[in-house]
Amino acid sequence: MGRFGVTLLAILLLGGGGVLFWRCEGEPPALDAPESLIVGRDVRELVVGAADPGSGLREFGAALHQGETEPVALASQVYPGEILRGGTGPRLGIELPLTLDLRRSGLKEGEATLVLTARDWSWRGWLSGNEAVLEVPVTVDLSPPRVLVETGLSYVQRGGAGAVVYSVDEGTVRDGVDVAGHFYPGFPFPGDAPGEAAAPSHGRRVALYAIERNAPADPSLHVVAEDSAGNTTRASWPARFRERKFEDTRLPLSKSFLSGKVMSLADQLDIRESDPVAAFQHINETVRAANEKKIREVASQGGGGRHWRGAFSQLENSAVTSRFAEHRSYFSGKEKVSEAIHYGYDLASTAGAPITAANAGRVLYADELGIYGRCVIVDHGLGLSSLYAHLSQIGVEPGDPVEKGAVLGRSGLTGLAGGDHLHFAILVGDSYVDPKEWWDPKWVREKVESQFE
Repeated sequence: MGRFGVTLLAILLLGGGGVLFWRCEGEPPALDAPESLIVGRDVRELVVGAADPGSGLREFGAALHQGETEPVALASQVYPGEILRGGTGPRLGIELPLTLDLRRSGLKEGEATLVLTARDWSWRGWLSGNEAVLEVPVTVDLSPPRVLVETGLSYVQRGGAGAVVYSVDEGTVRDGVDVAGHFYPGFPFPGDAPGEAAAPSHGRRVALYAIERNAPADPSLHVVAEDSAGNTTRASWPARFRERKFEDTRLPLSKSFLSGKVMSLADQLDIRESDPVAAFQHINETVRAANEKKIREVASQGGGGRHWRGAFSQLENSAVTSRFAEHRSYFSGKEKVSEAIHYGYDLASTAGAPITAANAGRVLYADELGIYGRCVIVDHGLGLSSLYAHLSQIGVEPGDPVEKGAVLGRSGLTGLAGGDHLHFAILVGDSYVDPKEWWDPKWVREKVESQFE
């Protein structure tokens, strides 16, 4: 054989060796799935993944195994490819959706295993490819939490609040009160455990809840408990609901208010409206909506420990100059230009009056807040918070503990206030409730605190 033949043979051998090395790559597919799973009665959707950048995926499947019973196939996918070239389909980030429906699978409560298998287009294993197997432990939990409601007959009204005590026999990821689809989280029973909000927890629990102004007629009330498997229990207790109507108020917008207060606030908020009425509409609708969203988000961050004791205090020497949750229609001349729901009460006192905490708590928010001007929000625990707005000065910072009667700042006319006053509100969770209930020692003692004894 001549030199040329030897060279050609060497090239062929090297090339063939390279192809053989490439097509016989030994890296199995990479599988991606949760480390473990807990599944319950409800159908659970899950996505698992696989990748094989080497020779490409050939097969990818999943099945549930439990004891000696026949495995339950969940999904199986075959991907295109050729023996010579390998996989011709996607090689990275392949996802496989799974549906875990225990009612159809026949699995029983206990332990099971989700087995993922994948094979690639490598020539390894006599052309059968590299195989990867991933076993994911699965806990099958078909038993919903047991809930025992301790609270007896309750009386609640639209715009008002209530409290319920209950116990749960296992750890939950969510428990509390559902009021016609609006959820209020539960907390450890005062004195039983320190702390923060619900999950995961069990034992005696307490939840404050609200009947919102716009709740449906005769709203349903249930204690709801959900475990980590998604099993849910709903328990009711006897409750009597009192309907309530809220006032409609017409408020004229003076030219001095529009050209002065409104345009000044528009400048502060960088609202580019030259017409005072248009600026008011933007502030009263768009800015108000953003401010309300912020307030509800902040109020929902409150912790679980109970800081407050007894009734809340109305600002000393103040007069109530509005009504709770009244519907306000604003007029420029004879034309209605905007509307809003005014939650809370306007409390008039002397100009620059010291604004005091209505009860003990911890400051959640202390800053500017659009139409509310300088604003303070205090967390009182168990999902209860109070709001103080239009302040001329703020004397506290977020995180500060405050005692009942502690000075938070001074009254003023910041924001959209037309005169020096305090806008005061109380929220349960993210819902406004009538402060008059919480100002009433008899109501607080009989409807709320008696359940803590």
